[in-house]
Amino acid sequence: MGYTNEKDLYAHYFIIEKSGKKRVFISSDREEAETLASSLGGTLKPSSFRCWLLKTHISPAVPKAMPGTVKELFSWLRTWDKTLSAGVQKILSEPDYLKFKYVSFAIDTPVGRIGFGFNLDHLKRKGYSRSPNRYRQWLHNKGGETTLIRLSIEQVSSQFVHSRNLHFPDLYNKRVTVVGCGAIGSFVAHAMLRLGAGTGKLGGLKLIDPDRIGPENLGRHILGYPSLFEFKATALAADLNRQFPHSKIEAITGSVFAHQGLWGSELIIDATGEEAVSELLNGLRLQRKSHIPILHVWIRGNGEAVQALWTDDKGGGCYRCLLVPSANAHRQERYRVLKKPSVRRTDGCRAYTPYAVSAPLHAAALATEMVCDWLQGSPTPCFRTRATANADVFSLKNKNLSKIKGCPACEPQ
Repeated sequence: MGYTNEKDLYAHYFIIEKSGKKRVFISSDREEAETLASSLGGTLKPSSFRCWLLKTHISPAVPKAMPGTVKELFSWLRTWDKTLSAGVQKILSEPDYLKFKYVSFAIDTPVGRIGFGFNLDHLKRKGYSRSPNRYRQWLHNKGGETTLIRLSIEQVSSQFVHSRNLHFPDLYNKRVTVVGCGAIGSFVAHAMLRLGAGTGKLGGLKLIDPDRIGPENLGRHILGYPSLFEFKATALAADLNRQFPHSKIEAITGSVFAHQGLWGSELIIDATGEEAVSELLNGLRLQRKSHIPILHVWIRGNGEAVQALWTDDKGGGCYRCLLVPSANAHRQERYRVLKKPSVRRTDGCRAYTPYAVSAPLHAAALATEMVCDWLQGSPTPCFRTRATANADVFSLKNKNLSKIKGCPACEPQ
């Protein structure tokens, strides 16, 4: 079962056929059915059947035996919820259901969806097409022996999928932008999508990265060889669309600073791990006096630790407040983490910092944790550090970052 509008009296039946097997998909949205069929590699077959929708706030009564006939169904519904029972009887008093040879119902209950249906007598439904009450009366008498067909209903709508495992609101109808689709950003994007980014009429997930995937990326990126030499943003969007076809995902392969729609987001996640990009994004947010929060996340050293900083217009320090003036250097870390310099390697004319795939996974998990806290009302503590179990690093408590006096970004002279 897919999306259903609570105001609708019924949803439509769609038949999805794959490898000779058929599944019924009930939804109010044909486009959703077409998208699901395509995603499953199946074919959407036409069907004229409808499923009438009902809802109750009362948990179903537990009978000695589940009803097996229409008469037993009517009795069970009266015992369970008289209002629900009256709703079924009202539907059976209207002429619409007599247009079909089969009628079915899906009831939204506190314990999930319950579905059932039964076949309609061909001659009687034709004869009573203008007198549906007479057919209903027949169902209460001789027609009550009609065998009941129980439906096993599984929810597959995107709203159910993304909210089912949460005890707080998801990212439904929110606009999220991930800047950087490399090692960290690729895992962050997957996590945001599973939290509901890109769903709802207003929602969207935007991926921004001008670079292409090289062989040097594959060992710690969520994508593999099929995406080699493709734009990171485009390949990642295609992978996400394949897995979650109902989500709206947009790939931007240009510079984040040239993208005019950046500040139309409700959350920006800076997953570049590049200090220069992070400082520029931080400066733009402050310059615009934007209310849009930016979550910066990065890896320390060779993966010994990961850090994240949530910045917004609620006060507190900015990204630049992580550095302080130094007599021996232009600036130094305000909160030192690493005890030893990172190991660096060269590959031809390129230098890089090696770390295992566990590091970007660790960073993405930290960023996701903070987004979940934001969805619950507060992303504090705004500055967080996570170290691996065997890392030789300084212990640093999570905290709300305070502004430093004379910060050139948020407190210019």
